[in-house]
Amino acid sequence: MPLPGPVPTDPVPTDPVPTDPVRPGAALPDTVLLWDADEVADPPPEPCCLAGTAPGDRAVVYRTGPGGGVAALFAFTGPAEPHPGGRHAAGVAVPVGRPVPRAELLADPVLAPVFRHLRGRRRLPPDAARRLVALLAG
Repeated sequence: MPLPGPVPTDPVPTDPVPTDPVRPGAALPDTVLLWDADEVADPPPEPCCLAGTAPGDRAVVYRTGPGGGVAALFAFTGPAEPHPGGRHAAGVAVPVGRPVPRAELLADPVLAPVFRHLRGRRRLPPDAARRLVALLAG
């Protein structure tokens, strides 16, 4: 005989890989990764990351050089691990449908301060992440 009242349920697991990285409710990216054209074409399985990177974290991938701009999103599936020269974490890169070119990033008052002087890895403030996801969603 079942007990009266609500039945507890297990939480619904979430997919750590962003098959649709700009879907409503997806985790906002909080890091900017700088990759050259070769890395964008053949993403590293364990790119460098910030020390606090954890499974489920997301990053935007900024392609450096000519034709630069946001070209992909990266979903971290593993924690940051020490590696010569810094830290690395496993994950999956997902190209965006329409890359956001550097000129468009610099013309946006919310995104310009983040993308104006890029060097190494950096944090992506929540307001900038929301704005960028809105641009990527189209």
